[in-house]
Amino acid sequence: MGINLKRLTLGKFKAAIITCASLLFVSNASATIMGTLLTGSTGNVTVSLNSVIFNADPAAIGGGNSDVANGTVLSFAGCASGVLGSPGCLSAAEGVTVNNADLTLTAPSAANANTFLTFAAHPNLVYSINWPPGPGSANTNCATANANGLSCSVFAGSPGILTYANGNTFVGLGVTGKASDAGVGGLASGSTYTGGFSEFFTQLLPNGTTPTPQNIQLYFCPSGVCTADDFRSGKSITSSQSGTFTASQVPEPATISMSLLGGLLVAIGSLRRKKA
Repeated sequence: MGINLKRLTLGKFKAAIITCASLLFVSNASATIMGTLLTGSTGNVTVSLNSVIFNADPAAIGGGNSDVANGTVLSFAGCASGVLGSPGCLSAAEGVTVNNADLTLTAPSAANANTFLTFAAHPNLVYSINWPPGPGSANTNCATANANGLSCSVFAGSPGILTYANGNTFVGLGVTGKASDAGVGGLASGSTYTGGFSEFFTQLLPNGTTPTPQNIQLYFCPSGVCTADDFRSGKSITSSQSGTFTASQVPEPATISMSLLGGLLVAIGSLRRKKA
């Protein structure tokens, strides 16, 4: 009995199609988060050389040290539209807990990296953080940050960037990480997000000086170079804060399977044309 090579080849392609079709039903909930989360409409933060402490937010519904701000559009498992207040979605002023309140550069903050952002009414929604945050500016001479747009960091290794803005200072802290809607922090297959926190210092500093980058550096480190004594001084500044975090999806098994299936169908169509 002879072997029909075309029929055998076609049979192999059909078997591959069945395999790919089965993959279409594989779910990957951890990679479905997409959109922008805005936080911190009413919360404030206390900054020192050693830490960034997020203070309890009395307006956070369900508790937390920050809250979901208007303008958030974030879709995840159970919230396809991403619209605030829709069934299954985040609500305006829903409580957010930031890294168990602190962003120190040592424990316990680093130990909380996998639960960087958690939500009062959505326990399965978890943001992790790539540790450490930042990086900051390579420029630690804040006297040179004396015109709009010029920046510095108070000390080498600080994740915060101070930017001069019309005699005041905009402070930014960049973060990256993974977002999961499967209740597992730090999930490798989670959606990737980028973002950070911002503060705008406009009030006089505790020592009565204007809030320029140079004056902020001199408030914390009077010599202009931070010493061990400066880190032990306990000096701090409290200010309002806000956060922006934008997540994007990673390729899911269903997407890959669909691409493979399309390729296989094209190949089968070609075989059929040759057979005809």
